[in-house]
Amino acid sequence: GPFRSLSSLPNTFLPLRYSHILCDVPCSGDGTFRKSPTKWAKWSVSASLANHPCQLAILLRGLQLLQSGGRLVYSTCSLNPIECEAVVCAALQAQCQEEEEVSLVIPESVLPQAGALQWCEGL
Repeated sequence: GPFRSLSSLPNTFLPLRYSHILCDVPCSGDGTFRKSPTKWAKWSVSASLANHPCQLAILLRGLQLLQSGGRLVYSTCSLNPIECEAVVCAALQAQCQEEEEVSLVIPESVLPQAGALQWCEGL
């Protein structure tokens, strides 16, 4: 095609901003061990470290596309801090260099409740 990546687009195409963005990034999937026990034997720290740059790039791009006052949700099915907290921390550090302020919101402060207490009537 005429453009190889978003970064090669002329600046006139880049001011699109979104009020809500979900960054559901690729991950090692270690949060699914309970339902996929065979993944445990294949898991390694290096897999998480290998995912980190891609996860960070997706999160930073999401922040670039987020309008002022908007909300971005970063999501993985991983439980390890290399793919969760470390990515968010690196993105917040990178955003400190930008003009737009980014703030971290604790989920309990914006969710209506802690989670579903029952799935259907009677359960």
